[in-house]
Amino acid sequence: MKLLYIYRYSILGGVGTQLANRLHFLLKSAEPHFTFLEDYGGRSAFGDYPHTYITPNGKELARLIRNGNFDMVLVIDTPEAYKALAAAEYGGKVVNEVHTTTANLKYLAEVGEQKIDAFLAPSAYLVERIEGEFGFRGKVPCYDTGNCVDTEVFQPVPGLPAPQRKIILWVGKLDDHKNWRGFLSVAQGLMTRGEDCEFWMVGGETASDDVVREMLDLAGAYDLLTRLRWIQRVEYSQMPVLYSLTAASGGMSLSTSQNESFGMTIAESLACGCPAVSARVGAIPEILDGELASCLYPFFEVDEAIQVVAALLRDDERRRGLIEIGRRKALEEYSIAGMGARYMDILESLLAPTEDRERV
Repeated sequence: MKLLYIYRYSILGGVGTQLANRLHFLLKSAEPHFTFLEDYGGRSAFGDYPHTYITPNGKELARLIRNGNFDMVLVIDTPEAYKALAAAEYGGKVVNEVHTTTANLKYLAEVGEQKIDAFLAPSAYLVERIEGEFGFRGKVPCYDTGNCVDTEVFQPVPGLPAPQRKIILWVGKLDDHKNWRGFLSVAQGLMTRGEDCEFWMVGGETASDDVVREMLDLAGAYDLLTRLRWIQRVEYSQMPVLYSLTAASGGMSLSTSQNESFGMTIAESLACGCPAVSARVGAIPEILDGELASCLYPFFEVDEAIQVVAALLRDDERRRGLIEIGRRKALEEYSIAGMGARYMDILESLLAPTEDRERV
């Protein structure tokens, strides 16, 4: 099974992370290739794997498709790839993977005339949006593949020194969707309450100078600069250390996103034994369910977010219980072995004759 994944951005983010994780199980029965339209250094997540490319224009992408003899092409939130597929006169299976939940999702309204054999999405939440909101129910099969975490890498790192202050960790791009302003508002509220915390923001390597200036100005206005650490980029292999250091400090990760198709940083945090607090948006309640749902707060309700974080900072026994539950959930539901088998079943079914597909 020879596969080609097409995604717009080669960046250390949720989609690139997921593709790198999939290598572990794809290589057992497939030859995956990955191409990106714009290069922001994300190929480092794939190590020395050779079949990763940058195809910065439609002509080069069409050439790769035409010469690759791929059994299946998987287009991830990159609708311009369909022009290249047409130019290459590609006749194999075409799958559209959906990971975005931003306004960019509206592209689904424009791809209905394309040859698409199936949609894949990482959550039941996003499957429902594809089928209901965009009208594909009963027309194109849509599968919830989940996402996987490399739980052999993402696990508690022992022996780390406990920082002097508890860390509240935020991971994401400096954009409106990830809502970095909301994180700074929560940080200000925790400082006002007298919580002895540090606030670590990880990400923003691709942010414009204007956005960076705005972020630092707002942090200054909130009197946070002495407690704020901004880390533009962390290599994916080092993220378990960051989550584990946060956990060792007695802190937690905090998501302030407007929406999420899955919530990769939350699953990674749980796998590393680090509690995760998040806005109740998108697919995140599928991860933070049961007892973990106590770590959810209504989006844009800064005061409630502050209360959830502060309560967890002050209750060690409850925190330990949630860490155990979260770690167990990550191992049982998001491991590469479990999710990989589910994902491969779906791909193999799509390549099988039509009458054999009912088994997925």
